[in-house]
Amino acid sequence: MSEQHHSPDLPLSDEDFDALEKVLEASLADVRTSTDLLPPIQSFQETRRQSLRKRPKVEKKSEDSYHHGNLRQSLIAITMEQAEAKGIGELSLRSIAKQAGVSAPALYRHFADKEALLAAVAEQGFVELRDWLAFAAPPEMACMSRLRRFFRAYVEFMANYPVYFQLMFGPELQARGRYPGLLTAHESSMSLLISLIVSGREQGLFSDATPIEAQVISCWSALHGYAGLYITGMLGNEPNLLEHLLDGLLSGLKPRP
Repeated sequence: MSEQHHSPDLPLSDEDFDALEKVLEASLADVRTSTDLLPPIQSFQETRRQSLRKRPKVEKKSEDSYHHGNLRQSLIAITMEQAEAKGIGELSLRSIAKQAGVSAPALYRHFADKEALLAAVAEQGFVELRDWLAFAAPPEMACMSRLRRFFRAYVEFMANYPVYFQLMFGPELQARGRYPGLLTAHESSMSLLISLIVSGREQGLFSDATPIEAQVISCWSALHGYAGLYITGMLGNEPNLLEHLLDGLLSGLKPRP
């Protein structure tokens, strides 16, 4: 797995961003469909996040009244940045508001409390996961190759963004039902896996004797468990372990003679 690397939350000029986007598109195209290698996730995410950073600056209107072109998105990005730097448990709404250049009341106009902000970060994680999976496993690939890409890309995302992994699936959010956007994003992130299993069944690659729900859950559970063990360093340095896992998952999906 590649090491984590996140550039500072500084927006590029429009000209620099357009140039970066063209370079990244060219470099990503070579490995997106023609080899077994994954596209570089940092390059993909950098292009995506730079586009989100192209926002107006904060302008102070009065002591406790602020205008921001996209303050909500900025607060989410800053929360993620601080969580990566010092851990979720050390997050402070006051510190987040300060880095955003706004007052605490301005933050509370977007998020009722800390859990609401963390739920928004988790929702963003599911959105980014969905976009990354769709990019890394494009529809022009054959079903089996695409599913292998999906599996590798899922683990790659979680390994590169353990804070997302913790918020998306961990105990920090006790009332997920309060956040419909989070639930919708979660379901959307798994829609590609469902469609791949359906496609494999329609092509006769996967058994239709097993309920599709069971096939999806078995794949997701194995991947999620592997990612969690990998992030915590419990799998050692076996280089082919993931490939062996993928072989077993795909074999289990195939029709039995």
